[in-house]
Amino acid sequence: MKILGIVVVVLVVIVAAVLTFALTLPAEFSAQDNALISAPPESLYARFATPRTWARWSAWTTRSDPTLAYTYSGPDSGLGATMHWTSQKLGSGQLQIVEAVPGRLVHYELHFMTSPAPIVGRVRLEPKAGGTEVTWSDQGSLGGNVVMRLMYPLMKTMMRKAYQESFANLRAETHDGTVAQPKP
Repeated sequence: MKILGIVVVVLVVIVAAVLTFALTLPAEFSAQDNALISAPPESLYARFATPRTWARWSAWTTRSDPTLAYTYSGPDSGLGATMHWTSQKLGSGQLQIVEAVPGRLVHYELHFMTSPAPIVGRVRLEPKAGGTEVTWSDQGSLGGNVVMRLMYPLMKTMMRKAYQESFANLRAETHDGTVAQPKP
């Protein structure tokens, strides 16, 4: 019985240490990546400013989650255009365009139903030799959620991977003007 008591104390100390460590991690997160895509800024702007097209080229599609379902509201493109989703894997939420500067910038807010704080995203488009440099960033608050704080490094890596997949799909879609084919 004494050994069981020692094991319980050790486990409590380990859990307390992990929780204390998690509280020292940042309460805010950010992720960013960029890519050169051989398409004019206006073409890329049209894709980012039109949530109805995201299901074709973004990393968050039914290819990665067959339960993902989208609905839309507001204008088709630009300020106020909104995409709503439900998913067993990603949960439910919405993306709304809150600022749109044709050929230059798309600013959106992501609201997950499980989180009170929005994720703020920005896509900047800058003409460069050979195409457009796309800089995509997201930032938000993890609040007091210690599990999310512990997962922050993994989240950042996953976001950058999703950006790169989306950039590859945009390259494929804009290369010949057709829709990118789903990956197996």
